[in-house]
Amino acid sequence: MDGFTWAAFTCYLLAVIFAVIFGFMYLLNPKFFNYHEWVMGKKWEELDSKLQTLIIAFMKGVGGAIVALGLALAAMIFFAFRSDEMWSYYTIPIVSLIGWGIWLYIMIFIRKKTNAKTPIFVPTVGIALIIVGFILSFLEI
Repeated sequence: MDGFTWAAFTCYLLAVIFAVIFGFMYLLNPKFFNYHEWVMGKKWEELDSKLQTLIIAFMKGVGGAIVALGLALAAMIFFAFRSDEMWSYYTIPIVSLIGWGIWLYIMIFIRKKTNAKTPIFVPTVGIALIIVGFILSFLEI
């Protein structure tokens, strides 16, 4: 890999690490986050146990999907991208931007509807890393 491709690889890998960490946070957290509390207008302990179960199930589903997508992208980055397979130069950013874009859309949607301080920083950084990686992957030394 040349310098720009190596930099693109690093951007993609950072985005994947970032996603997997936050995916595990959703997957393993035993209750909802602060912005969920703001949206619900109640503390976790005030919620009915059935609603707690439903929320945790959704969080685990989202977290598991993020982790799975991150690991699939990591495989593409390590095997196809590093082997200079051209399809990966397009597939990695397309799949990544769909995932990060949906995450950002959800955070903005919740923020607009409830005024909750949702973590839009996380998907914004992920999107930025993917865009920079895509641009770098097509530059030559």
